Amino acid sequence: MVRFLAIWFVLLVFPLGATASDAVYDRILVKINEDIITQYDLDEAMQPVLKQIGDRELSAAQQEQVAVLRKQALEKLVNDTLIAQEIERYGIEISSDAIDKEIEALKRNEGLSDDEFLEVVKSDGMTIEEFRDQLKSIIEKRELLGYAVHSKVLVTDTEIKEEYEARRSAYSMGKIVELGIIMLPPDVAAQEVKKRIEDGELTFTEAVAKYSIGPAKDSGGSIGEVAWADLADDWRDSINGVEEGEVGEPLTVRGNESLLSPIKIIEDQMIPLEDVRDDIFEDLMDEKRETVFKDYFDKLKQRSVIVYMD
Repeated sequence: MVRFLAIWFVLLVFPLGATASDAVYDRILVKINEDIITQYDLDEAMQPVLKQIGDRELSAAQQEQVAVLRKQALEKLVNDTLIAQEIERYGIEISSDAIDKEIEALKRNEGLSDDEFLEVVKSDGMTIEEFRDQLKSIIEKRELLGYAVHSKVLVTDTEIKEEYEARRSAYSMGKIVELGIIMLPPDVAAQEVKKRIEDGELTFTEAVAKYSIGPAKDSGGSIGEVAWADLADDWRDSINGVEEGEVGEPLTVRGNESLLSPIKIIEDQMIPLEDVRDDIFEDLMDEKRETVFKDYFDKLKQRSVIVYMD
């Protein structure tokens, strides 16, 4: 903003000393209240695009596309200037320490080390300085929302539950099976034990206690819950189509004949709501903040004096 005013001052005080090229280079494109946007500002904003183009000759369609990008860049400059004016009006200042704290919180929440964080920033095509600038803008916008918008942004428990249901596919862990296993000694045939269980001569738990030389013998052979998709092919084939409590086809585990039983089958296990409640809350809060800020910004534009010079 200071640079904008400085350029405006030079044009006013020394209009006769400027060359034709300087006049084009610094010509005013938009007046926004007391500030201006010049051709220089737009050219700077377009630098990433212009670097990609280089000295190539563009087709008519490509020229049209560049013109669209210029228009979008100019509109962003206008919006950024309006926000900067509001930030100045409310006296919002974001310190370097505040940005450091945000970065530390981000690393902690994402479980990133310092080096991992820098790699993520680099993979997004930014330097750490550019990332800090973007983060500062986000914090300023958040602070501005707090100053300018008096209505509270709230997320209810009902909204969280509704969003959780809407994201069922994202939070589904698929089919889950609690597996029981009987690992048999070499002198006991798996098919014989399977038949005795199916005939009702003994339960799976009793067979575990009587024969198993494998894990979890003292807990009925249960080795815990496993995602169906994570089972080895031969394990999945053994119990495919087998009902809860029944016994699958024999298979070899660690060199021993073994029997598996799906003690419990959960067809569509969901990540518990409490495990994702905070994430859903933050997502909904961000959406509501954006909606409220957009409404505030639209009204800000309406009451501002914005003059396009072309």
